[in-house]
Parts: sequence; C-alpha cells; structure tokens
Amino acid sequence: MFKQIIPLLLAGEFICPFTQQTAHAYLSDPNHQTSVDAYLEKIGLKLVQTRHGGAFFCTHFEMDADAKKSAQKTFKEIKQTLRPIVTFLELLMRITQQDDILTAGTILETHQIMTVIDANPSLRNDLQSLTNQAGLRAENTDRSRLVKILSDFCKQGYLVLVNPEREIYRVTGKIEYIMEVIEFLMEHEAVSDVEETEIPQGALL
Repeated sequence: MFKQIIPLLLAGEFICPFTQQTAHAYLSDPNHQTSVDAYLEKIGLKLVQTRHGGAFFCTHFEMDADAKKSAQKTFKEIKQTLRPIVTFLELLMRITQQDDILTAGTILETHQIMTVIDANPSLRNDLQSLTNQAGLRAENTDRSRLVKILSDFCKQGYLVLVNPEREIYRVTGKIEYIMEVIEFLMEHEAVSDVEETEIPQGALL
C-alpha cells in the first residue's frame, strides 16, 4: 500500500475514506503515518491532515523560496476559483436546509435536490447563475445544469459519485480543506495579495 500512496500524495491528492478507502485506512495507522512521513521528509515534504481529520494530504516540510513561490501560486489559483465553490455550498445549504451539509461523508441525491429546485424559482435562478459563474456549458434545462455542476465538483475532488444509476454523490474529505481556506480568507479579507507569511498550511503543492 505504501507504494500506491506515495504517488497519490505527490500528485496533490486528498486521501479520504470516501475516495480512497484502503489508502485512508492505511494512513490512519500511526505506524504507517510514521513510515510515510519519514519517506516524505527525505524530499522536503510531510504528511498532514485536515483539521477534523477528514483527509490526508502532502505539503512542504520547510518553506524555502521555491516552496513559498509554489504555495503563493497555488493559493492564488484557489482564490480565483473559490467563488463558484462558495456559491455552490451556499446553494446546497439552502436546498437541504442543513448547516452540516459541508461535512465529509454527506450524501447528495440528485433527484431530491432537483425536486426542491423545481419548486423554487429563486433556486432555479441561482442554479443558472452558478452555472454561468463556474463557466460551465450545459443544455438549457435546470437538470442538465445541476448534473454539470455536480460532475464538475466531482472532477475537483469535492464530491464522489457513489451510485451512478441513482445519481447519488458523497461529499469528500477535501471539503474540510476548502473550508479551512475559506475561513483563512475571511480572517484576512483586507489582504489583497497573499504574503509569504500568510499562506495556510496545505496550499503548498
């Protein structure tokens, strides 16, 4: 399992129980964490977890000039793509009326979401706006827009399709990471550019 996990981490993957169950179980063992961390340390990296332990990922061990430059680039890219993510999460909370919809492992059923949207003109407008905001092309139907958005967030790693036949998705552990980024930005909302000392742990590969 060690040989399979290292390439995933180096590729910037977030390993959670809903995307790579076996790999996550392996990393949940403290002994395995130690061995993985020992290997990563040799190449200037380290194994970390999201604050609530929903996902493992890889970050730089020490922030030298090159690492800081890479981190700044990655974090600025996240900032540029963050608005559609926030809009999507807010839309989900309105649809489900659940504040804990952002929790890793939450199930999202396309049919149930679509039923609520169909009954609410405001939600239909928000769905169309989100599709445009995310730069996604979809057929001129609300369902096609929703499917396009869900598929896009799967590609970004925030959702995983667990039942293709019933179009059921599950929120992944990566959601915890993006929530930490959002929290960081809210605390530093007056900062226009990301400074070297203000990069949150994890936006580094």
